[in-house]
Amino acid sequence: MIALDNGFEEAVAIVADAGASAARLCAATGFVPLAQGPVDGGALALMGLSGGAQEVLIGHPGVARGRIRLIQIDGPVAGLNREGGQAWDPGGIFDINLRALPDIEALQRALVAQGFVAHAPITDWDFGPLAVREVVSSDADGLCVALMERVRPPLQGYDGVSGPASFVFNSTQVVPDFEAARHLYRDCLGWLPVQETEGMAAQDSGANCMGLPEGIAAQIPMRIGIYQPEGRMEGSVEIIEYGVRGHDFSDCEPPLRGWTSLRFPVTDLEEFINRAAMGGCRIIGPVAAQWAPHPAGMAAAAITPWGARLEAFQSGVKDR
Repeated sequence: MIALDNGFEEAVAIVADAGASAARLCAATGFVPLAQGPVDGGALALMGLSGGAQEVLIGHPGVARGRIRLIQIDGPVAGLNREGGQAWDPGGIFDINLRALPDIEALQRALVAQGFVAHAPITDWDFGPLAVREVVSSDADGLCVALMERVRPPLQGYDGVSGPASFVFNSTQVVPDFEAARHLYRDCLGWLPVQETEGMAAQDSGANCMGLPEGIAAQIPMRIGIYQPEGRMEGSVEIIEYGVRGHDFSDCEPPLRGWTSLRFPVTDLEEFINRAAMGGCRIIGPVAAQWAPHPAGMAAAAITPWGARLEAFQSGVKDR
């Protein structure tokens, strides 16, 4: 069972057809539908929306961590929240991360069969004691999914997860100002660093998984920070700043399609609101809301200066 104040429990996306998107993602990842029905009015209000919407929650049965909630807004299908955006463009939520269990090539083929397109070929990274493989792909709703396979040392902590993909364990935000984002997560929210690194955006050869041109990628600086309340790579948030100028999607909001928010179960909603506001976040709420299958509670949204939406929910957490 997920602990309160211990990272995000689910990633939320707005899509054209929630049922169809759920079917595609489940077919590729081994997730299954866990709940579905109308979207609660309070949950819509946190996205600045009213009216009607339908949702499907998918994930691994019995694993409360790392689920995906797909929302279909009633009415005409909206555009994308990062339309035309590249991996180095800041604003909003860029991707979610899944671990390939155990074969990244098979899992990537399954995603491609369901309409995903890779930004670049699978990239092998060898850091001596650590070796991984990674690929980043997106679909027509703008849902960007990064797959990672641990080559060495052996991956631990996923023995109870069945299927070709893990639960969602991390989510990336490309930010225009690394220090401001770091200040929010470390100094204001009080989260612990899982990793903080600086380097170039590619291998010396130029190989990278983000689709950066190989001829110049090895000369592009990059800063990365990964943060989580307990310093764990589960429900963690990753921030990346690239040393190149890009389009800025910080002002894009629902009902535009794509990754919309990360949802965090908390024990003290008021404290979350106050801390997020200290970091420059715009606050919506608190409002009464229900995120099926959990009981009703109070929720608030904190929208970062770069347009990432963090939704906190105070209630008992119900496992399935």
